[in-house]
Amino acid sequence: MNDIQNTDFITTFPPALKQDKQMLALGQLVAEELHITARESDKNIIYAYIDGLGENWLDSLAYDLHVDWYDYDYPIETKRKLLKNSVRVHQKLGTKYAVQSVLQDVYRTAKVEEWFEYGGRPYTFRIKIDIGNVGLSESTDSEIVNKMQFYKNLRSHCDGIYYSLSVEKADVKTAAMHGLGIKIKVKPLLDT
Repeated sequence: MNDIQNTDFITTFPPALKQDKQMLALGQLVAEELHITARESDKNIIYAYIDGLGENWLDSLAYDLHVDWYDYDYPIETKRKLLKNSVRVHQKLGTKYAVQSVLQDVYRTAKVEEWFEYGGRPYTFRIKIDIGNVGLSESTDSEIVNKMQFYKNLRSHCDGIYYSLSVEKADVKTAAMHGLGIKIKVKPLLDT
């Protein structure tokens, strides 16, 4: 095993130079500097330590890595997911994987279905997203369209973005109004 941080560089010093006290002192000085440099080299491996980086570092890294789908307003865990997947997404631009991966980093339940999976026209696809209890903001749809347009291949076209709302537990609030001669029935709308 080659462990540069614990290597004794003086043992590899040529025997003729070991006899010269000045050269031996110089060799020891260089060996100490090499050990310091080896210990500091871990700080240069930023990508491996994404989970430990602060938000400012993540933002800078996203800029340097050209993570074009990155948004500075995302929560820190979403930023970390985007950065971890950025290299693979860049390698697979123009594929279903790239579009779905980018969308799933932000919208966990996003799924891209290609035309042959749902009986559509050739070279089309659709996006399905379960928005759960969160709902949609005004910018959600345009954000999804922008991401999809950037990462899909040019020949494919999107048939639509389909949102579903699944709620495990919900409070149902109702109100009733009474009028003369009117009979009111309130029934829940059931998904069949």
